Amino acid sequence: MEQVFFRANPELLTDQKLLLAVSTGVDSMVLLDLLEQRGKNIGIAHVNHQLRPESDEEAAFLREYCDRHQLPFYLKVWEQPAQKNIEAEARKIRYEFFEKIMREEGYSLLLTAHHGDDQLETLLMRLTRGGSLAGHSGIARLQSFGNGRLLRPLLPFSKEQIYHYAKEKQLNYFEDSTNTSSDYFRNRIRQSVVPALKKENPQVLTHAQQFHQQLVWADQLIAELLKENLRNVEFADQRWSFSKETLPAERGARYYFLAAFFQQAEAQTKVAVSQQQLFMLLDQIEQGNSQWTVDLGAHWQFVRRYQHYYLEKQQLINDGTYQLAENEQCLLSDGSRVRLSSSRELTKAELYQVSLPGVLKLPLTIRRRQPGDRIRLTETLTKRVSRYFIDKKIPADQRANAWVVADSAGEIVAILPFVNSYLSIADETDRIHYILDYTL
Repeated sequence: MEQVFFRANPELLTDQKLLLAVSTGVDSMVLLDLLEQRGKNIGIAHVNHQLRPESDEEAAFLREYCDRHQLPFYLKVWEQPAQKNIEAEARKIRYEFFEKIMREEGYSLLLTAHHGDDQLETLLMRLTRGGSLAGHSGIARLQSFGNGRLLRPLLPFSKEQIYHYAKEKQLNYFEDSTNTSSDYFRNRIRQSVVPALKKENPQVLTHAQQFHQQLVWADQLIAELLKENLRNVEFADQRWSFSKETLPAERGARYYFLAAFFQQAEAQTKVAVSQQQLFMLLDQIEQGNSQWTVDLGAHWQFVRRYQHYYLEKQQLINDGTYQLAENEQCLLSDGSRVRLSSSRELTKAELYQVSLPGVLKLPLTIRRRQPGDRIRLTETLTKRVSRYFIDKKIPADQRANAWVVADSAGEIVAILPFVNSYLSIADETDRIHYILDYTL
């Protein structure tokens, strides 16, 4: 086993400092013994989770072992163990501790004792739970971690081989009593499914490792093929966007593009888009509608506006109304400003302006659009505001943020900042009595 172990892990033949995560179980004690056979420059890290009666005894055993073998020993005690989601929280505590030790003590390689059975169990668990192609892959042999790398050198070996080595070398180790509990999904896979698969085909662990590698390669190939598409994604003002042309034409390629797109954005949005949401988005895209919005959770939404797609925070619209009399101004909820003044001349300021006749009934009301709103565009043409927006292809978010200006009789005189009604008489400056200035 020793020869195969070092041949499969050339990283261990270098002089770099190795930090070994040891639980005192058979797997990690075998890994420790293998490394000691070569006199490697290693340190031992152990986390006492305080979840079992044996935890203190195991920590004391490992401390004494390290003292006897003159190995650096680093201990972390989980002072306040979590009451729920214990496995995930325990893993977080462990790896944060390992990363801290590597950084502070100058270790460049972290070793854990995951083996071939763990690989098969992980693949089966992920297949059962569902997920993306990358999410279905198993345990990586080597990956970046903290200020160095994480290596799992026992992946080529089965649990039986590890027990055989421990017996041959007469190693001392502890058996975790929770490994026999059927309360955990992994244990049920380990006890019921894996033995049946091994009986069916003794090469199943090798096949599992090969399948994991194939998934990794496939994911890398897809990422390379979509690299140019993802380069075309733009980010500005906490919003991601890409054009319709950037979206791949084929449904399968679209799926992988969107999965990669949301994965890149997740670091800032903190929103993990589910497989169900991804397939729903694919269906929505294929319907061909020019404008739509899908809520993703946590106030984030994915939006199509004609030829572009956006990932952005949902805008909360203020439904309040404002009133404006002559020579008054008002600051609206979105930060824009309106002012109504008496004048017979349009200014040349860079403002959106509405010229209004003296017969206008004040005060003006500034509000958001309501169902049934209509605006008179010519002497004979009155159009629903919603239809006007559609005809002009104004994006949905801009429609939602438009301000309706109506006189005291309810006549709409402008939709800011898009169109003025027929009442605006900018070409007849001698009749202008009011000027409504709108500043974004």
